[in-house]
Amino acid sequence: MNPKIFRLALCVLFVLSVVYFSAGENAEDVGITEVPMPILKVGLIHPLLNYATFGDGAKLALAEINKAGGVLGKQVELIYKVETGSIADSARELAEKENVVAILGPMFSSSAVKVGPIINIPVIVGATGADVTNTGNDPRDFLFLVANSNALQAKVMAGFVVNDLGKKTAAMIWQNGDVYSKGFVNAFDANFQKLGGRIVANQIYEQGDTMFDGQLGIIKEASPDVLLLASFPPENPIIVKQAREMGIKSTFIGSDGWDDALMLDILEDNTPLENSYYCSISDDLAADFIAAYETMFKDRPIGIAPLGYDAMKLLAIAIENVQSTDPVMIRDAVAAITNYQGATAISGFDENRHPIKPAAGIRVLKIVEGQPEQHSVVKASQ
Repeated sequence: MNPKIFRLALCVLFVLSVVYFSAGENAEDVGITEVPMPILKVGLIHPLLNYATFGDGAKLALAEINKAGGVLGKQVELIYKVETGSIADSARELAEKENVVAILGPMFSSSAVKVGPIINIPVIVGATGADVTNTGNDPRDFLFLVANSNALQAKVMAGFVVNDLGKKTAAMIWQNGDVYSKGFVNAFDANFQKLGGRIVANQIYEQGDTMFDGQLGIIKEASPDVLLLASFPPENPIIVKQAREMGIKSTFIGSDGWDDALMLDILEDNTPLENSYYCSISDDLAADFIAAYETMFKDRPIGIAPLGYDAMKLLAIAIENVQSTDPVMIRDAVAAITNYQGATAISGFDENRHPIKPAAGIRVLKIVEGQPEQHSVVKASQ
């Protein structure tokens, strides 16, 4: 090494060491110590791919809450678990090892019903299964919906098919063993028949299936006016594509399980989905929420992002209202919230801990040129 460069390097190291030790001595002399900010832990459970925007909405709410001083003078931290088959283990770990005060999620009703019986802290789910909130051990339970239930949405879609589309026959295809799917098709069937409609075919498939020619063959023979797919991507768009390839001309309608960006990412060409209708999991969104979300994520809020936001905000409001992290007190405080204005509006919660939406309307979206756009808002009687 060049001797001049070597001597220069030694000088730099010496100066840096003096600055470092001097800073340490000065900090000690004046009594400066780093005091960690107290933390309030909240669990977050959602899938890795489907409906992941729930977590984005929660993160936006979290950033706003912490910027405003946190909750009970503590910064809130989200402890994330992927929604998998071991959902009960994940929920237990959050409650017992991480000591979270509450859980946001899960997204799937079949997961939520496994959490209810084992958790005695508040759980504000992204799922919409109407019976999810009645699965706990406590008579009052700890689970809350933050969106309109699948039963209410199915009722709206039945009315939309008869009154808006003028259709009278329907076929249904849904995921076998799934709590959400079964609840949706049962509610649609009952309400559709009340309105004079008739179900001409009812078919199931197994999660992970990729070929649906057997079910679709039966449906093609029945020739329904509409075909309801009450389940999720990735299967939904594949079913639609195969149905079109088989020559099925029915109008496709979807449940709120369609309300996810993944729905439009499965097929290379979304032409088969064109002119399909589905109900949105969220109602009209607040302009300030949309603006804040776009600023943070550089994208518009898709699917269930507003539900994650509202779940986090409702929890923070409840804890502040009772000035406690006692789970029963938080649960009762969430149930007592009225006139909430967040990403969506909630007048309060009913006896089943379902949200009461003041607008009493559910958006129906239509896929046009490969993108969803609002078609109408259908009145929903709670």
